[in-house]
Amino acid sequence: MENKNGLVAFALLGLAVGTAAYYLLGTEDGKRQLDRANEGVKSLTKSIKELSKKEAKRAAKLAKSAKEDLEHLKDRAKEAGKHAIDAASEKANQWASKASEAANGAGNKADELLADAKSEINKA
Repeated sequence: MENKNGLVAFALLGLAVGTAAYYLLGTEDGKRQLDRANEGVKSLTKSIKELSKKEAKRAAKLAKSAKEDLEHLKDRAKEAGKHAIDAASEKANQWASKASEAANGAGNKADELLADAKSEINKA
């Protein structure tokens, strides 16, 4: 039964396609309809191509702008890194100087105490 239903459906589909083809190709009105449809498809295709070109140019501009922004940010990051290293180096030098001064002060104080102790020993 299914084969008969499928055959009937296929036959009806063939009949519909044949009728549409006859209308579009066999009659003047159908030929005009087909020509208008072809012109519409051509116009749509042309519009899509133009829009694609326009959007491709826009995308290229955006990509170029993004690349420039990225380069600018990269340069700023490098400068910030250099500044941070310079600041850390300056602080390290300051701390080293203070430590050196403290060590010299402690050494001088030790020398004074040693001299005072020797003096006291000599007095005794």
